[in-house]
Amino acid sequence: MTLEAILSTLWRRRVLFLVSVVLGLGAVAALTYSLPKTYRATATLFVGTGPDVDEALLDTEVGEQLARTYTTLAGNPNVAAEVRSGLSYSISRAELLGKMSFATVERTRLIEISAEDDSPQTVQELANRYATVFAERANEAASRDGTQANLTVSESAALPTGAVKPNPPLYLGLGAVFALLVASGIALLRERFDDRLRLGIEDEALFGHTIVGRIPTASGKGDPWLADAFRLLKTNVDFLDENPAQVVLVTSAAAVQGKSTVASRLALADLGDGKTVVLVEADLRRPGIAESDYGLGVEASPVGLTNYLIGAIPFDDVMAPVPVRPGLDVVWSGPIPPNPSGLLDSPKFARLIRDLRKEYDRVIIDTPPISIGADASIAVPLTDVSLFVVDAERNRRSSVRSGLSQLEATRPSRIGVVLSRTKPPSSEQSQYYMAAMEARQDPLPATSGRSSKR
Repeated sequence: MTLEAILSTLWRRRVLFLVSVVLGLGAVAALTYSLPKTYRATATLFVGTGPDVDEALLDTEVGEQLARTYTTLAGNPNVAAEVRSGLSYSISRAELLGKMSFATVERTRLIEISAEDDSPQTVQELANRYATVFAERANEAASRDGTQANLTVSESAALPTGAVKPNPPLYLGLGAVFALLVASGIALLRERFDDRLRLGIEDEALFGHTIVGRIPTASGKGDPWLADAFRLLKTNVDFLDENPAQVVLVTSAAAVQGKSTVASRLALADLGDGKTVVLVEADLRRPGIAESDYGLGVEASPVGLTNYLIGAIPFDDVMAPVPVRPGLDVVWSGPIPPNPSGLLDSPKFARLIRDLRKEYDRVIIDTPPISIGADASIAVPLTDVSLFVVDAERNRRSSVRSGLSQLEATRPSRIGVVLSRTKPPSSEQSQYYMAAMEARQDPLPATSGRSSKR
């Protein structure tokens, strides 16, 4: 996944991302301030020479080596036992050594003896007591062995004014980085496993196919933006390819996506442009043009495509004019047959589409969903453009991807995606349309169009 894709995903999931970051930071802050405070005090020892020995006689490198040696010896259990015997409270030798740490200061003859505990006074007492006892024991051993070195307390431990643990700025900084990483992971995983179809107004394609129309959910037949949405769809279909799209197929990924509404309203948009149009109801399984939302407003004929394909009626009788829409004819589905795919796969159906090309400016074929039977797949090679209708609210990505893959397998000339039931226009857009409608008539009047070529 590219950086641009990751940023785009995080922007789409910004609410989840921000909530995860806030919760992560809150958890880190709560944990940080709930931890017990730990204080540290440090006493410093200096490795020098005895009072009767010239300091210059102690080689620097030898002094550093002695400092490292003394640092190792500082953790001797016998020293710890002597230290604990002089404390004002009881503590085991193991507990005492667990609170102490010993280190040399690089390239010096200094030794740091540090104590850590939850009490400032305790760590000061432990560091000073341990440094004093260890220096005395080391000097006694040096006198017995005739060693020139001598340990002195160069700086006593001061009472700490602040805790060394926890370190809120450090912990919160690391926590912020951790929260950002976790929140990003959550957002990306949510995107990966979210099967909902999420498309923004800026998206121009769906799975590599151009979005040619966005049909909003309308409150009634007179909604002006609905007519404009179909007018824009018609224009985009006209310009989808260099060659005019005379035969247009309309299908979908699943049932109840609004494909029949798209087919019938596209026919009306073409009619309003002065074209002769025929609408072929090739959905022989569940015909829906007569019941489509804001469609033709006429009842379906009981005689239609099925009758023609079985040879019961001739070509001239298969087209039924729509009285209130001059220039628009409909080839109704007719009776529902037991073998829809078999009928559509007959040479008569292909011949019918070829003959309709000669008679009309636009032929629109409403087929079953691509995933139901082979009906749509049979009709696709006979068309110039295949419109794939997607319910923007209820469709799943997997369903859409599967449907498009199946449609692609039929090798259509072009595929255009139509999003149905999209969000309606904003209030500003609605006011603009209502004002415009006062100055002109509906672009799809009931009496528009011209007579059929026949």
